Amino acid sequence: MAKYAFVKFKINNEFSDWEKGFYAAQPIARKAGIVEIFHGQASDDSSTCACLLHVESQEKMETFFKEMETEVTASGHILESTEITWYEN
Repeated sequence: MAKYAFVKFKINNEFSDWEKGFYAAQPIARKAGIVEIFHGQASDDSSTCACLLHVESQEKMETFFKEMETEVTASGHILESTEITWYEN
């Protein structure tokens, strides 16, 4: 069964600056079994972003975020604003 995470969060900088950090983390994320399907910012709020991710498991994604906390925070992602909804099919 495929697993997906819809991640919604706030950023404290410009979307393009956050996106540079996001792209820089992609090789590490893929090694952790996390593949981006979509990422973007809200049309009416440039500080609200979302990603749709295909994930091997919830545990691997949680581990990735713990191990990459410094890098994720440096990208402008406000960790305490993160809301994750899990889906599977």
